[in-house]
Amino acid sequence: MIKGVIPMLPTPFSADKSIVWNDLTKLIENQITMGAHGISALGLGGESSFLSYEERTSIAEHTIKIVRGRLPVIIGVSAASTEDTCNLANHAANNGASTIMLAPRPIKTQTQEDLVDYFTEVSKASNGVDIMLQDAPEYLGIDLNNELMKRLTNEIENIVYIKSEKPPVSNTIFSLKQSFSRGNIGIFGGQAAVGFFELLESGGTGTIPGCEATSILVKIWDEYVINKDKKKAMKIFNKVLPFFVFEMQSLEMFIKCTKTVLCQKRLISSNETRFDLELSPVAQSILERHFIDLIKMEEKLKEDKNVN
Repeated sequence: MIKGVIPMLPTPFSADKSIVWNDLTKLIENQITMGAHGISALGLGGESSFLSYEERTSIAEHTIKIVRGRLPVIIGVSAASTEDTCNLANHAANNGASTIMLAPRPIKTQTQEDLVDYFTEVSKASNGVDIMLQDAPEYLGIDLNNELMKRLTNEIENIVYIKSEKPPVSNTIFSLKQSFSRGNIGIFGGQAAVGFFELLESGGTGTIPGCEATSILVKIWDEYVINKDKKKAMKIFNKVLPFFVFEMQSLEMFIKCTKTVLCQKRLISSNETRFDLELSPVAQSILERHFIDLIKMEEKLKEDKNVN
C-alpha cells in the first residue's frame, strides 16, 4: 500500500503557455531527492482541466518514464466526459501507473446511481490498477457521501484509496473508517497539507500536497510515523503551517504560490499558469517572507541530517 508524502506535480509552462518538459524532469528528480514516498501528476494542482487530452497522455508517459519505477506514480484521469476518463484511465494503467486518481464529473444533477455507474465504468477501463477516489466538494461541487463511499468500496474491488479534501479532517476520517466494510482502504489528505498533522493523529495514510515543501513534510512524517516523536513532528508542522494556510486561500492561489516558490528555487523557469491570476504586491511580499522562512527550515533540516 502507498503511504506517506506523495507530492502533486504542477505543470510547468513557458511564457507562451507551452509545457516545459525539461522543467518537469528536473522537478520529478528533485522530489525524489527530497525523499518523497511517491509522485502524483495531473490532479487539480497540475491544472489538468486546462490541458488537452494529448498533453495529459504525454505528461503521464513522461512522468512514469522519468520515475523509472523508483517510486509509486499516481496519475489523475478525471475528465469532462466518461469516454475521455475511461481512455485516460486505460492509458495510465497500460503505461505503468501504480494508481489512478478519479474524481466525479462536475455535474450537479447526477444521482447516486449515475455516480456508481460512472465509477464502475472507469474501473473496468483501468485494467485492475488501484483507484484513489478524490472527494473534493469545495472544488468540484460534488460530495461523495459516506453511504456512497461504502457502496463504491464494497462493489469495486480496486478502489483502495480515498483522497479526502473535506474538512474537518478528523471528523471526515473517522466517519469514513466507520463506513468501510473492508480494512484495506487508505485515506489521504490534500489541500496543501493544511490538515496534515490532524490527518496523522486520525490514522490517515498520507498526504498529496504541492511540491514546494516536500523535505519538510517528509521530516514531519518521519518524526511522527518512524521515530514516534509526535511533539517534534507537531513543532515542525506548526512552523510551516502559516505558509500552507496562506497559499491555500483558493486553488488558483495555491497553484500560483507553488509555482512562484519553485521558480525562486530554480526548479522551474516560470510561474506561468493557464488561468488568469497575478499575485498582488501585498501577496508577493507575504509570500517572499514565507519563502525565506521555508528556506531556513530546509537548511536547518539539512544541517541536522548531516550532524546525525
